[in-house]
Amino acid sequence: MSATSSTPVKLMACAIAIGLLAGYGAVGFRIAISEIQQLFYGADSHGVVAQAIELPWWQIVAAPMIGGLIVGLFWKYILPRHRSQGVADVIEAVIVNRGKMKLIPGLGGLFINALTLGCGGSSGREGPVVHFSALIASQIGQWLRMPSRYYMTLIACGVSSGVAASFNAPIAGMFFALEVVVGSLATQAFAPIVIASVIGTVVSRVYLGDYPAFIIPNYEIVSLWEFPAIALLGVVSAIVSLIFIWSIGFTERTIDRFRLPEVLRPVAGGAVLGIIAVFVPQIIGVGYEATDSALKGQYPLIILLMLIVVKTIAVGITFGSRFGGGFFSPSLFIGAMTGGAFGLIAAAAFPEMAASHGLYAIIGMSAVAASVLGAPISTILIVFELTGDYKISIAVMVAVSVATLISKNIYGRSIFQTQLLNRNVDVNESRALRLLSFRQVRGIMDREFIEIPKHTDMKELRKIIRNTNHDKFVVVEPETHEFIGCIDYSDLKAGLFGDEPLDHMTAQDLMHDDGPVLFPDTSLKNALEIIGKSDTENIPVINRANERRLIGILHQKDLLRAYNAALLSAQDDTRDRVFK
Repeated sequence: MSATSSTPVKLMACAIAIGLLAGYGAVGFRIAISEIQQLFYGADSHGVVAQAIELPWWQIVAAPMIGGLIVGLFWKYILPRHRSQGVADVIEAVIVNRGKMKLIPGLGGLFINALTLGCGGSSGREGPVVHFSALIASQIGQWLRMPSRYYMTLIACGVSSGVAASFNAPIAGMFFALEVVVGSLATQAFAPIVIASVIGTVVSRVYLGDYPAFIIPNYEIVSLWEFPAIALLGVVSAIVSLIFIWSIGFTERTIDRFRLPEVLRPVAGGAVLGIIAVFVPQIIGVGYEATDSALKGQYPLIILLMLIVVKTIAVGITFGSRFGGGFFSPSLFIGAMTGGAFGLIAAAAFPEMAASHGLYAIIGMSAVAASVLGAPISTILIVFELTGDYKISIAVMVAVSVATLISKNIYGRSIFQTQLLNRNVDVNESRALRLLSFRQVRGIMDREFIEIPKHTDMKELRKIIRNTNHDKFVVVEPETHEFIGCIDYSDLKAGLFGDEPLDHMTAQDLMHDDGPVLFPDTSLKNALEIIGKSDTENIPVINRANERRLIGILHQKDLLRAYNAALLSAQDDTRDRVFK
């Protein structure tokens, strides 16, 4: 059997192994969170809210502070210059590093994520599970030295298994991997992803039981006249999701202004979270206990509205303080509260036509999560697998469609895409431009150029022109070599070759200083934009703004050559991802 023909067999074997390891990883992560919660609160995720009500206030405040201190010390002394990792990092690994993920930072992030959720941080567990599952897949690919074109499929296998194990929803796990991580539903690597998703679900059911993430009562839609209200709930969900996404960045920028030491930042954030939890224990950890109560219609309107606001603040503080976790659980939490509140208001206005507000909580949960995560198909399928109810699924489809349509037209990005954009990774741009964004000017700039002191007269300029083939000249301060302007060949015509040569002029008189300059660490993507706007073929490169010492020239032809190479690389990469 040739190497080419054996590769699909190896890929299927990898899918089975990844499905098993990712499934066990998801189960192990949940157990780790429960054990840490037992240590801090004396209860696991299913009873932490009820237990926290009975605990003294100082213990609730101290738990996230102690956890925050461990987090701060870990990031400063054990893994400096790193952070917790989640779904956005998986997407970045796929589109930037071709699926290559580093083991040690990933394991460190997993530890921080488990500690965050166990000590009282307010975030989600699915994001860390997705990242760990993808990390396993990437490491298997690297260990077996699989071709780079298979890494996307391997990672999708890990993600599908992890999500399926978390929700006991194999179909939703498969589509989440395709929709969010791969970014396309059209793939010929369908079989290994399905296998991994099924295996992850089986592992979860063996160890955690054949139960979905939420036990939902049997709700029914009372009247078809409810569908306009359901569409309106989609509008409300879109607004809530946009506020949630905005609040994450706003809170982080606000905390940045305090300029807290790296070690103390999580401690301070933990103190604030602990104080909030004394009054609103529902924010502690993943929050599935409170979400489940909302889905069962157990909260009054005032509690639902309060939890929307407080949970949004708590999640922002968690991430802004450098804790870990994910966004899946918080979006489900906030969506359930939004839908439940909307259902109570609708029932008050039209008591004979409105269904239970628990049903609206399910619909709101789906619509908010779909908008925040950028995963409408996956969230619809999760609800269908949780309920098995066709009519409810249709209502969910209406709300999700309206919510995602509005959020995409107003903002256009999911929470993961927003995180990546803050790292200068735009998933919507072409792969060629993305490749250029990670290359710097220093790599292609011309280090051979003609420096002309600013007081050089016309006679000396003529000698320089006769003895060089360059058509770009830079004017500098003679002592410091500080760049002060450029002389193009067109600038020299009148002074050197006109009917009346202007021998009294100097290089400084001929130069122009209104053109752009670049730095050696400027990305080629930014350089391409600058050179396109400046209508020039050559741009000086200086060491830094305060010195302005000339170190090179970037030629348009070299930049276009790099761009063409990036286009060819992107085409080859796309071709490699079509599996036969």
